[in-house]
Amino acid sequence: MPKELRIAIAGAGQMGAAHADAYRACNLRVVAVADSNPERAGQLAAAHGAWACRSTEEALRQGVDALSICLPHSLHFEAAMAAVGQGVALLIEKPHCITLAESRALRARCAERGVPAMAGFTHRFLATSRRLKAEIGSGRLGRVGLAIDHLVANGLGPAAPEWYGERALAGGGIAMIGMIHSIDRLRWLLAAEIESVQALVQPPVSERGVEDTALVLLQFSNGAQASLVAHRSPVVGHPRSHRYELFGERLNAYCSVGSFALQELHLAGAGVDERVTVTDDAPFVAEIREFSSALAEGRVPSPSLDEAEIALGAVLAIYESARLRRPILLREFLEQEAALERSGNVVSPPATLSPRTSAAPATGTVSTRAVRNPN
Repeated sequence: MPKELRIAIAGAGQMGAAHADAYRACNLRVVAVADSNPERAGQLAAAHGAWACRSTEEALRQGVDALSICLPHSLHFEAAMAAVGQGVALLIEKPHCITLAESRALRARCAERGVPAMAGFTHRFLATSRRLKAEIGSGRLGRVGLAIDHLVANGLGPAAPEWYGERALAGGGIAMIGMIHSIDRLRWLLAAEIESVQALVQPPVSERGVEDTALVLLQFSNGAQASLVAHRSPVVGHPRSHRYELFGERLNAYCSVGSFALQELHLAGAGVDERVTVTDDAPFVAEIREFSSALAEGRVPSPSLDEAEIALGAVLAIYESARLRRPILLREFLEQEAALERSGNVVSPPATLSPRTSAAPATGTVSTRAVRNPN
């Protein structure tokens, strides 16, 4: 990669603006911003001295080295494949794809072209997440046997992107948009693979609508178990809250992320009562530093697309478990999906509808409200 990276951003909404600001904080140059809304593209481009484009393809023609994809989920795959075809590195907001077939095709294409790609699981880069990862790695908590994760997000009101409520565009509801962060973070913190998934969702999976509630049990390869709850509150003005707890042999950890700007971590046990409050975190900047450093060093950035595919597979297994009303063995589920794909007999259930089943603009239409936690 060249010393001075030339960055393009696809999608000029909330996430596109967050990425652009983080690139600036890392002294990296955004040269192109693409959005199907010319006014939105123009505003973000002007703020960063970049070229405003109407499509990802136009942005890629500006001689860029890397592309941040901040589009509606159903548009990630097409934009990513266009970039990989030109050897452009990728940073893709989660979920990186909405079907396993797309994910496998993208990973294969990146490997074939030698293109580095990173999934935007920003919660890994929260100050509290990194502190807790270090504490677990040092052995202070001992073996973690149980995790409890509780997310209550804002409802899909006028401030939310309209496509959040369309399964064909978002790939799913609160499990795909919010709980996927919890799944990835727990797998990362515990350094263990997910073995089984058991779930209930409400309302039930349908062709058009998305779920507002997901209740999930996870079994990990190291024996740990996790209980996850995610809900979109219909109450107007309900404050977003996200809290998770890890129960170890030596210490317990309690973490609250009301917003990126207000995080609390509490470590408690015999003779231990440590509390950390974070009010000045910049997780997008930390994420961009990992991405740009990996490109400069010629290594695979983390989280990789392999890890992103596991998180995506776990969410799709949630929908399958809720549909069949039984636990799903994740490895078996992923292998079965791959076998169906190879045989050409893929049957897309409602949770994994093709993004081409609903008309959508070529680039993002996300609102430009102030950056908060995106769940």
